[in-house]
Amino acid sequence: MFTTTGGRQIFVKEVLGGAYDSQAEHFLRGNVDVDAEAIGHEAMIVNGEVRMYFGPFPALLRIPLNFVYPAGHGKWSRISGFCAGVIALFAFAGLVRTALCSSLLSSRARNWLGNACLIGFAFGSPLLLLLGNLSIYDEAIIWGLAFSLAALLFAFRSRLVEGSALTRALLGFSLCAGGALLSRVTFGAPFILIAPFLALKLQRENRIANLMALALPLCAALTFYVWLSYAKFGSLSGVNFDYYINPVHREFAHKFGVFSPRRILNSFADYFSLRFPSLQREPPFLAADRHFYEHPSLYSNDFSEVYLSLPWCSGWLIFGAIMGITCLVRRKGADAFERGATVALFGQFLCILSYFLLAQRYAADLYPFLIFCLVIFLGSGGVALLRSHHVIIGLIALSVIVNSLATVSWLVNADQNVPPETRAAWEKLLGRRYSKSESEKS
Repeated sequence: MFTTTGGRQIFVKEVLGGAYDSQAEHFLRGNVDVDAEAIGHEAMIVNGEVRMYFGPFPALLRIPLNFVYPAGHGKWSRISGFCAGVIALFAFAGLVRTALCSSLLSSRARNWLGNACLIGFAFGSPLLLLLGNLSIYDEAIIWGLAFSLAALLFAFRSRLVEGSALTRALLGFSLCAGGALLSRVTFGAPFILIAPFLALKLQRENRIANLMALALPLCAALTFYVWLSYAKFGSLSGVNFDYYINPVHREFAHKFGVFSPRRILNSFADYFSLRFPSLQREPPFLAADRHFYEHPSLYSNDFSEVYLSLPWCSGWLIFGAIMGITCLVRRKGADAFERGATVALFGQFLCILSYFLLAQRYAADLYPFLIFCLVIFLGSGGVALLRSHHVIIGLIALSVIVNSLATVSWLVNADQNVPPETRAAWEKLLGRRYSKSESEKS
């Protein structure tokens, strides 16, 4: 709660967070525009009209919120992010619990490992960063991550239940998959591919009802997304950076493309390097910052905002994912759902590695694949899990410490989108004197 609110500051206007409120108002007026002053430097100009490329779900969420409490207009980002964070935590806890129920570990060991994994996800993943900075850039990402994990949870449950419980699980999967698609398309697209594998396992009993529960919400979300993309940019595929107001990104995307497989190896090296943040004497003791490189034909910026690579941020998750992949390869009994979901989520993994920007928040797109593989390992690791669960707990402790310190350093010293009052709250927590001039300078 402190990470989200910055110290009881609930209704705060985060950077460009009011753009979602503006989008919601225009939806109610029957158009897809957004006010220029609300979207600011992230605007896209299409035939003289101002548009935004961020996913529409946070805007749809604001319609009932502004109806209930109009005074919160433009200041809903933190409540929105908090709700998404809670969903993400509960969904992850459900995934781990479901997987551990079939493991060989004792009840005591399951409790220790399950609770440790939940702590690791809360403090040893990008979730901490996303909750600490709920600007327009991070709000849609945290909702996409939350809905992705919830969709995976419902997918796993649909394979364990029958009757009306199966119908509810499929409906939950479809709703969450649609929410992920409308939050950030890279999170939702894999579930369009996963849905047919769930349909293949359906029995004849209640088959029509189950297929409708699985297909209708997701198809409705996909139809709305395609229509909205065409209404905004005249394209069925999504955003068109030719309309972007930022000339640097616009020209680079036009010349080299937004996604390119040429970037995969370089991006992988950045996100998975062993580079450690520099040390400092004062709290938080780690100095997180951007690092520069020279790849003018690969990335539009000459710097990366990946201030902490995944081996340090989530080493426990990488270890579990590698073991899960090993289980999938070795196990002859892996079914179509497990293999299909692995391929679909790996496609999202490669997609973000081919993106034309590098940032810590984009690493969240790598996590559904890693978490899915971890769940496979927890559920079928057998003797390997029995022997290595202490290693996972140790790696969680290391990741929590390193990621927490580095993320706080980033929020306090480097992140330009953190409101001054929030930065002041972090400074007070660290026992440091907040300097407004230093904040404006950074």
